[in-house]
Amino acid sequence: MIEHGIDEHGQRARSRSGWRWLLLSCRRAVVTGTAAVAVIVTHGFERPVLPNELGHRLLLGLTAIYLLDLLASWWRRWTPGRLPIHGRELVLPMLAGAAGAAAEFGTGQGWGWLFQGLLVWLALREVWRLYVVGVRVMDRPGMLLPLSFLSLVVVGTLVLKLPVAAAPGRQIGWIDALFTMTSAVCVTGLTVRDTATAFSPIGQGIILLFIQLGGLGIVTFGTMFALVGGQRLSLRENVSLSQMLSDQPLSRITTLVRLVVISTVGLELVGALLLMRTWGPEVAMGDRAWMSVFHSVSAFCNAGFSLFSDSFQGYRYAPSIHAVIVPLIVLGGLGLPVLDDVWRVACQRLRRRRRGSLHVTNERLPRLSLHTKLVLVTTISLYVGGTSLILAGQVARYFDPTVVANKQDLGPLTATKVGAMAADASFMAVSARTAGFNTIPMNELRPAGVFVLMMLMMVGASPGGTGGGMKTTTLALLVLSVLATARQREQAEAFGRTISDSLVRRAATLALAFVGVVALATLLLLITEPFPFVKVLFEVVSAASTTGLSLGITPDLTAFGKLVIVVTMFLGRVGPLTLLASLFVRQPVGQDYAYPREGVILG
Repeated sequence: MIEHGIDEHGQRARSRSGWRWLLLSCRRAVVTGTAAVAVIVTHGFERPVLPNELGHRLLLGLTAIYLLDLLASWWRRWTPGRLPIHGRELVLPMLAGAAGAAAEFGTGQGWGWLFQGLLVWLALREVWRLYVVGVRVMDRPGMLLPLSFLSLVVVGTLVLKLPVAAAPGRQIGWIDALFTMTSAVCVTGLTVRDTATAFSPIGQGIILLFIQLGGLGIVTFGTMFALVGGQRLSLRENVSLSQMLSDQPLSRITTLVRLVVISTVGLELVGALLLMRTWGPEVAMGDRAWMSVFHSVSAFCNAGFSLFSDSFQGYRYAPSIHAVIVPLIVLGGLGLPVLDDVWRVACQRLRRRRRGSLHVTNERLPRLSLHTKLVLVTTISLYVGGTSLILAGQVARYFDPTVVANKQDLGPLTATKVGAMAADASFMAVSARTAGFNTIPMNELRPAGVFVLMMLMMVGASPGGTGGGMKTTTLALLVLSVLATARQREQAEAFGRTISDSLVRRAATLALAFVGVVALATLLLLITEPFPFVKVLFEVVSAASTTGLSLGITPDLTAFGKLVIVVTMFLGRVGPLTLLASLFVRQPVGQDYAYPREGVILG
């Protein structure tokens, strides 16, 4: 009893200490966040909101408050021979103050840019610390995942609403800004405004930044930011990251985070370099570089945003579009666990081959995990099946009596046309999984092709990838469960491994939750929007799976309809079960009893 009282007292003391740190982090985040907002507002309007001197002195004042807060915290916790604040934590604030003072005395314009850049950096650092403290204090740390995406949407909407983000002579309404930013953060690609013409280069850059943050997750970038700054992660932070990275081992979290960021930046850079020759010599070098970077990032993050009003229809048969964009989409959609597993096995086998140890019969070769095998087999099957069905639907036009009766001149069905249709079908089978680009006009698709696209969109990407949908492993487990039932086996099996019933039940729950979101959103739009059922369903499936393909009705939706799509995109990115669990479930509750069994008639 005494031990219990001591433990409870210690837990309360730690809780009070945690809440004090949370309030301290909030205060610092508010100060630096205000400075960052002031910087953004200074450059966000064509005419300065405040005089330059007044705005600069406001930033200096906020910097001084921040420095005094740090020093006061150091003084309160100071003991002889111990420095509570790591030395590197004071470097950036002091450097920012020095740069601000230099800019105040007019020693060069570059000091002002450095000062403002450091303030934004400090704001990002304090926001990350606020997240870290929240993980340690909150009873439901899982809430931080949807909150991080919600925060990105809110901040991005405010930034995208700035006048400099819109094209000259254009204005972006609040609903359209919210819709566009939700689509960017949730890497969906549905648009109510043409990205190429409605936004300025600054606005396009803002969209691209939030695509990158939303594609990999702000927590991943924040972790890399903390690791670069020399910070260590606590156990609860590692657990939170493990959940975000598809339940990866805690011992490899920091390594995986570095791998995610480095591989993402590297692949996007390689993709941008390979796309440089796509746009033709008539395009200026700066524009070619910008288009290459934008589409490379958008493809790897499976976002579907394009700087062309018709997506890639103008480059329908350009080799680089199929040879660069498609691999980027696939690599981004496979997910970190698969890429890491394939890389690990390939490196181990290569090292053993160099040592000549493959000839040792009693040495076990490294092999891919069951998860990786299921993802790769399902991905290849969906690609082959989707390509074949879309191609069959396009070829069927030449044998459709209705087309012949209407005397539509399609010309002869030559090998060249079949090859072109096969290229279109191949691209769309990959893009429909979650990317949202299109090389073929959507109105050319036959009903069978539209249905196939909806099925592919519902499956979506793989766990840990940048896309949404039910996920490839969910489909694989459901199919394996059906096969096991048909074969009268007790449990599902694959590649010599038994799959637990709990995983199958979870897969069925995820699929049912996805279908429920789609059904509810479709019903709401059918009540309020004057569009055919097929177009409404297609748009909702595209939003819920964060794909971005559209049959053209999204820009014409009412304000209520756009908000329905916004919520659907958010749920598709975060996951309805994740959101519900973070809101209502504190921790798994054990069960030390079981009810009597009783059968149910199924049919």
